[in-house]
Amino acid sequence: MKAEEFKAVIFDFDGTLYDNSGIAKTLILSNPFRFFFMKAERDARRIFKGRDFETPENFRKEYYQKAAKEALTSPESFAYWFEKRYMKHMERALKKKKFHAHPKVDEVFEFFSKSGKKIALYSDYNAIKERALACGIKQESLDLCQGFYSSETFGCLKPAPRAFLQIAANLGTRPKDCLVVGDRDDTDGFGARMVGMKFIQIKTKSERPILDQAHPVIEWEEFAKQILG
Repeated sequence: MKAEEFKAVIFDFDGTLYDNSGIAKTLILSNPFRFFFMKAERDARRIFKGRDFETPENFRKEYYQKAAKEALTSPESFAYWFEKRYMKHMERALKKKKFHAHPKVDEVFEFFSKSGKKIALYSDYNAIKERALACGIKQESLDLCQGFYSSETFGCLKPAPRAFLQIAANLGTRPKDCLVVGDRDDTDGFGARMVGMKFIQIKTKSERPILDQAHPVIEWEEFAKQILG
């Protein structure tokens, strides 16, 4: 895919800008006493996949209630653990060498910016800037981005279409002129297709389902090579 075919690019973060294969195991082994909290957190997100709660407040309320019930704790206790402990825990995990950002992420961002393309990051989790810095992406590259978005930002989980449409609107770009780059076809790709955006799937060490064979499925190194020439 050539850069001139789109005006904005929306990057997923986890699994796309770095290979997150094995991060769940790393997080659990480094804090085994919170295994059931971590399992509850991921189970709640799987159950709510694609759900649109309309507001961030509605999302947090239902998400914390669902996860807390499985973790056998109160929503307040779970919320405190997730916001004050778990996200910092995830940040520390990303500083490990095996979760370092892919080669040439900074160069790709710089190329898009110099080419007049707008850039946004859309992750399942908050603290995107902090986590990006933790895995080695430069602050200068993040400064080139026009927006950082998460499930908490919108109050919905991928592949809910509202978030993709809102990001395009915020970038001042029509959906058909946006490219979504992600590692999961069932979330990033499905969401992109529902609103008419282009999609490229980045391969990871973990097998990811492919719902639509029409989009490219390539490794990050090949994607960077195609973009940078």
